[in-house]
Amino acid sequence: MDKQKALKKIAKCLELGNSANVNEAANAIKMAHRLMLKYGLEKDDIEFIKMGKTQSSHLLPASISSVLLRIIRGINTKFGVEAVLLNHKGLKRVEFIGEADRAIFAAFAFDVIYREMNESTGQFRNSFAGSGTSTTEVTRRVNSYVSGWVEGALEKLPEIAPDDASANTINNYIDREFKNIDRETFKKQLKEAMKNLTADYEVGLKKGRRISVNRPVEGAKAAKQITKN
Repeated sequence: MDKQKALKKIAKCLELGNSANVNEAANAIKMAHRLMLKYGLEKDDIEFIKMGKTQSSHLLPASISSVLLRIIRGINTKFGVEAVLLNHKGLKRVEFIGEADRAIFAAFAFDVIYREMNESTGQFRNSFAGSGTSTTEVTRRVNSYVSGWVEGALEKLPEIAPDDASANTINNYIDREFKNIDRETFKKQLKEAMKNLTADYEVGLKKGRRISVNRPVEGAKAAKQITKN
């Protein structure tokens, strides 16, 4: 294959890298990377071609809570990715950035945890109906429960963090692709997730530990699956 044909094939791989099919997208990115190595493209381009950006399917409130930030921080750490918050019609959407397959899995995991957290929180809040518990006390206990639930759920995620070189590549990629994104403002809020805990934290922790995120195998648009132990 001459270089011109190789470049055309790389372009096709990049196009497939945006596929809704998870396996097809990841394999296309890897093929493009191999071709770039073979035909002598620049090192930065070769490293960046392995990177991917995958958005969560859920829209988030404009004001991101400490609980959501804790989930995002946990997924960043577990999967070796970085997250940016993007504006979307007055709301927010989280986008995970890293090696293509990790970014896809990170967004998938976020969607599963976010959905299940909301469902579990609603059930716990409803358990106070008719109990006479004050609104302030219900809010305090629900917040504590959710903090525990999130910690339990994050414990169940696999850990596939990158080495220092990969982390640097992610940062360089973000600096190039997201020059106008203020990541520091986002990061400064991450330490607010563990305040005002009650005994309900332990209840939530046990509930959260029952979640298990299964890697998608038939594309990002496939139904989000979850198993509970």
